[in-house]
Amino acid sequence: MVFKKLFSSEKAVSPVIGVMLMIVVTVILAAAVSSFASSTQTQDAAPQATLKASASYNDGYITLEDLGGDILTKANMNIEIAYGNPTTSGYVNMTNVTFSPESDYLRPGDSATIPFTQYESEYITGAGFYDGDIHLTVAIGTPFKVSVIDKETGQTVYTSAVTLNP
Repeated sequence: MVFKKLFSSEKAVSPVIGVMLMIVVTVILAAAVSSFASSTQTQDAAPQATLKASASYNDGYITLEDLGGDILTKANMNIEIAYGNPTTSGYVNMTNVTFSPESDYLRPGDSATIPFTQYESEYITGAGFYDGDIHLTVAIGTPFKVSVIDKETGQTVYTSAVTLNP
């Protein structure tokens, strides 16, 4: 009779099962969060720089002035020129780009010059970019896009619409 009375009281069973279910759910959630967190990769940040771009047909080059920010290295950057509708773009051959005063990197106060061919025909006078990966012509007075892209991250450091001045 004592045994019957011992097992007939089920008041404590429900709270014990509830606590065990809470622990199981917590363990499963912790495993899921841990699995997700270990599978995500951190992406390196591109250098941050403030630049100013200008282009002059008479000078024969585009000038990029570094106004501040991180140091940009010539070996880790691409310069893209984009123009037209539909847009045509390409990367400038970096061996032709001149950094001043240092030849390998661009610091605040430094500048870079991107040469182009002065193109003249009966229909258009403008800048011709015909080097390596790029083949396009930009007319005087027409805006085009200049972008500086970090090679390591693939992220754009700077982009601006520039008008080719006479």
